[in-house]
Amino acid sequence: MSIGELAHRTGASRRMLRHWEEIGLLVPAEVDERTGYRKYSVSQTGRVRAITALRAVGFGLEAIADLLSSDLSEARLEAVLRAREVDLMVEISEATTRLQEVRRRLDSLDEGRRTVMNSLELGPLPGLRLAALQTCVGDESEIGMAVDELTRALRAQLSELGRDDAEVVLAYDGMADEETISVTAGVSAGDLEVGHELALVVVPSSERGVTVRYESAPRSVGDAWITLDARLEQHRLRTEGVYRQTLTAEGGVVLQAPVVALS
Repeated sequence: MSIGELAHRTGASRRMLRHWEEIGLLVPAEVDERTGYRKYSVSQTGRVRAITALRAVGFGLEAIADLLSSDLSEARLEAVLRAREVDLMVEISEATTRLQEVRRRLDSLDEGRRTVMNSLELGPLPGLRLAALQTCVGDESEIGMAVDELTRALRAQLSELGRDDAEVVLAYDGMADEETISVTAGVSAGDLEVGHELALVVVPSSERGVTVRYESAPRSVGDAWITLDARLEQHRLRTEGVYRQTLTAEGGVVLQAPVVALS
């Protein structure tokens, strides 16, 4: 039969069959010396289906060649299967890790919905004067690392001054510069003197704002903001301006942001 007929009978593409032939995995039953035309026997459909089946469960072509070899030894068979076992165990471990992350995000969204439903408050937000550390990032994905670094440095200073109980305020401002996001970590300027590494940062007040209080830190602050924004849409509102995140002395988190009407 022709390569087209073999492809039709087995479901393998002609391109694949040619590739397997090139690497010696599939040898034509007959080759016309004058035209180079290849013919395959009906019995070779079984080999092609075996190759396809082994590929489907993840075996590489080299391993398949060993498995289909007429002189396959028991030792080689075990080695090939053991290698595939290791590969599958790694894949399962990686998939399990990804599954856990997906479930963590789902739990985070559920937690956020409950918290927002029970604690969302609409009202004015006071202005803040912070003794703070500040940096800029180029993308939202970089905020988490920046917050970790700033918070660690700020808490070290608080510890030296015996002010471990001070509430830390984080602020994110992407409005002042289209190219960067300003990230701030500070405490009330009345709790810590401005100077040395600390700068005075003023967060403006807002006549219209939203507040959500978490009794403990949410699993994902990013997901918490997403849930908050989704809830605000039901009120025909959206967040805009400087976002605030207060880390309370009791271990809770307060999210606040100015709001405007949806256009």
